[in-house]
Amino acid sequence: MRYMLLAFFLLTGLSVNSQTILTIEGQAYTNSDDTWLGVNIPRSVPTALTFRNNSISSVNRNGYMLQAGDEVVATTNNNLDGETITGNKFIWNGSDMTCITHGLFAGNNINASIKYNYLDNVPMGIIRKSSSNMINTAGGVAYNIIRNGAVAVNIKGMSDVHVYNNTLYTDRTTSETWRGLVYIYTNTDVSPNSLSHGTRIFNNIFYTKYQTYCIQIGDTESTIGFVSDYNIFYCETGSPLFSYCGSTKTFAQWQALGYDTHSVVINPNFKDFVNFIPAARLDYGTDLGSTWKDGLSINAKWGTTNPETTAQNGKWQVGARIFAAPVVVPAQVPVYASSKITNEFPSILEMTYNLDLTNIVPAVSAFSIKVNSIARSVSLVAISGSKVLLTLASPIIFGDVVTVAYTKPAINPLQTVAGGQAASITAQTVTNNCSQPINQPPAVNIASPTKSTSFISPATITIEATASDPDGTITKVEYYNGTVKLGESTTSPWSFTWKEVQEGSYSLTAAATDNSNTRTLSGSVTVIVEKASPVINQMPSVTISSPMNNCSFELPAIITLTATASDIDGSIVKVEYYNGPKKIGECLTQPYLFSFAGDTAGRYEITAVASDNLNATATSAPVSILLTLQKQYPDLINLYPNPNYGHFTIDMNALNMNNDQAVATIVSFSGRTIYSDIITSEETSRQIDISDSPSGNYIIIITSQEGILSTKQFIKN
Repeated sequence: MRYMLLAFFLLTGLSVNSQTILTIEGQAYTNSDDTWLGVNIPRSVPTALTFRNNSISSVNRNGYMLQAGDEVVATTNNNLDGETITGNKFIWNGSDMTCITHGLFAGNNINASIKYNYLDNVPMGIIRKSSSNMINTAGGVAYNIIRNGAVAVNIKGMSDVHVYNNTLYTDRTTSETWRGLVYIYTNTDVSPNSLSHGTRIFNNIFYTKYQTYCIQIGDTESTIGFVSDYNIFYCETGSPLFSYCGSTKTFAQWQALGYDTHSVVINPNFKDFVNFIPAARLDYGTDLGSTWKDGLSINAKWGTTNPETTAQNGKWQVGARIFAAPVVVPAQVPVYASSKITNEFPSILEMTYNLDLTNIVPAVSAFSIKVNSIARSVSLVAISGSKVLLTLASPIIFGDVVTVAYTKPAINPLQTVAGGQAASITAQTVTNNCSQPINQPPAVNIASPTKSTSFISPATITIEATASDPDGTITKVEYYNGTVKLGESTTSPWSFTWKEVQEGSYSLTAAATDNSNTRTLSGSVTVIVEKASPVINQMPSVTISSPMNNCSFELPAIITLTATASDIDGSIVKVEYYNGPKKIGECLTQPYLFSFAGDTAGRYEITAVASDNLNATATSAPVSILLTLQKQYPDLINLYPNPNYGHFTIDMNALNMNNDQAVATIVSFSGRTIYSDIITSEETSRQIDISDSPSGNYIIIITSQEGILSTKQFIKN
């Protein structure tokens, strides 16, 4: 542990009425140890202590910063009764936000006067503790600024502690502290327990960044004689919260317990969060008497001399900083109280302020309304007494979640007759008193078929319905024959197709269901399905459209056949092709195309046979085609073995090419090319592998720029 003396202190060892006078003033202490007992005030004998205008900075996670009293019952208890601790600055620079380093500790001494101190980031700020039911008759904790601690004022087992005109601020999160800015509870570490009765909390500012507790009363015993009023409470992220004997309370619930009936929830509008000077006077306090009339001025600084003070003037102000007497008392500012939507007027949002407003109407753009997180525009603003009436573009309904925000405009802000202007408010919850409407049933009718419509068996009946809902939407329409459900549809247009309906008389109905699950049944429609008369199947027709009659082709050739086929009372299921009586192929889909390889010279008589869906057939007129031999050189190539399994050799004699290369192509009898490669003039032999091709007849064709040089047919097993 290191600490440095920056100014002198005066220690007077004289005894006056058996009491030692001790004044420590103008010192600066710096500690860098993790555990430190702090500036430990001597108290072996009764001592009149004045600890004034000193500074203490530390990083310790354990121990104290100023130890001006005892933790437990000891012979040194009460030796510092009436101590004065004033004008000091405490700065804690540690990083463990969960530690409980004690800052200004004044335990087991009564009547301490703790005023005008500045505590920055100190985990446990000012601690008043007793182990033997001590009761104060004077003194108090007043006009201190306590910033960013886990707890600002801790009262444990000591009665009649007065907490007046302090500014208490914390940006600790709920994970960094579970304690209130002021925490009052019984000391159960001793037996009998030491009690905390009669705590008085007046004229303070409680400001939390997150929803940590403002005031926390730990047990029922500590509520005895407890009084709190004329304070300001504010939380940046929601409503201020309180803890009452283990139960979390809102401000309204806290007031319902009888506390802070004159206190308000408003933003104190500090100019910054270091000096904590409000933007304007906060005249919300009550007169606490001459002992407590002097507070910190807005110019107060901490050093080796007393911070500047200012006397309360006019209406008592709250917090540690006191403005000097104003030349003109500012007009009282109207404060937003609540908002609601009534069932009688669902299009009007009613905002209520604590004061009557003059009839100066802001623009509609000053208000932001959200309904279920979606913006809802405002068409009209009106003012009536303390009410601001906003007419919405469309009405609110039962269950809507509504918020309202107001941004103070530069022109025509909300204000009182005296000129007090209402501050901007962030999104506030609006009470929605709209009741749930009575659901109207849907309407449904069968539009088609109409009554007594007849059909022929087996029939296809399309049931079409019209359905609507006056206060919602249709979710589905069901279709019935008598009591038998046929089907349903969930989207408009509402229709259902009933297929293969046999002869008989049928009673059709439709049932519509809306989004509130209310169901309506339509009137019935009777339809008759009559027995079908016998039907004579009409023959299909077919003609060969390609190739033309008497066309000729040179071998080898791939001939592609197409046909035109139709059926006036059904459909074509296939077209078969024949060469004379021999079937050569078929096709199932238009344009009924089929290709085959012509490998033998001669005349072919091609016919097409069309079959319809009832197995009736028709045969086309024949088409004659002629296949002629092309100039060949069968002696130019020799292929072996033949037949083969896809592995074979070709020997090539002089091919008489005018260029340097030819092309070898292998095609199947269906016309599909399965092999093609270039043959150079130097090659006399080539091995070929088509083993992955199916068994059947194939043709190898040798071509050059002059045309076909040679062909050879072979069989693959």
